[in-house]
Amino acid sequence: MAKDGFRGSQDMAQRLRAARARAGFTRKQLSTAAQASERYLAHIEAGTGNPSVEMLIHLSDALNLSVAELLPLGGERDVRVAEASQLLRRLPKPRLEAAMEWLVQPFAGPCGKARRISLIGLRGAGKSSLGTMLAKRLNVPFFEISKEVERRYGGTIGVLLEMNGPPALHRYEADVLDEICNNHAQAVIAAPGAIVSNGPIYEQLLTSSWSIWLQASPEDHMNRVIAQGDLRPIAGNRAAMADLMAILAARGDDYARADSRLDTSKQTFDATLDALHAIITSLPI
Repeated sequence: MAKDGFRGSQDMAQRLRAARARAGFTRKQLSTAAQASERYLAHIEAGTGNPSVEMLIHLSDALNLSVAELLPLGGERDVRVAEASQLLRRLPKPRLEAAMEWLVQPFAGPCGKARRISLIGLRGAGKSSLGTMLAKRLNVPFFEISKEVERRYGGTIGVLLEMNGPPALHRYEADVLDEICNNHAQAVIAAPGAIVSNGPIYEQLLTSSWSIWLQASPEDHMNRVIAQGDLRPIAGNRAAMADLMAILAARGDDYARADSRLDTSKQTFDATLDALHAIITSLPI
């Protein structure tokens, strides 16, 4: 481990020296821009200093780089993945968009997106209530992934997690999505709020359905869940709202990968349903 750590420090040192050279900065200029002492910077460039995450952010900002470009293998564990990530980071935005479309296409579900609609977002966004009514309006079946998992398992999600752990839950979720994709070209799907935390399953959802991120204010999220009789958000947790906002912030970038989004806090339920239906009609399906 010590040797690996040494090699990592030397790799980071070399990357930092090269980046500073590309930018045309003297060590003194970079130390000023990154708000670091010149002596500390010299230790980092020599591979004998261990920069904090905050310092890496300051250095990357000063050099107009992503933090990953200063890390060994770009922060990746696999050399080929690191090389691919580096190439993608260097692409201009138009070419990056084209590359992403090319990368995603081969992994799309065998039946594509068809006319399946998936609703994603945090608990309390309105996925179940809006999804049920939207499915009725479109005259298509409605599936709530968590309920379908419980039906298959024969018990609650809580028991499934307690007895078999997250890997078992993810297998059930993947199986449910496969079943829906294979048997229903048209459907409305309510996804679990935490589906974004599992990359392969979330990718499966995005490539097999037209996804819509249902957003709501933190207060609405909390109040709606409590109104449904679920007191877990506040039970023994005085910092519940802060926790909720932290989850929203942490998942925001992943939710934003959806094909569209809708704020469910800005209007009445009926108006929100109309707006959701309007989004559906605007999709290329």
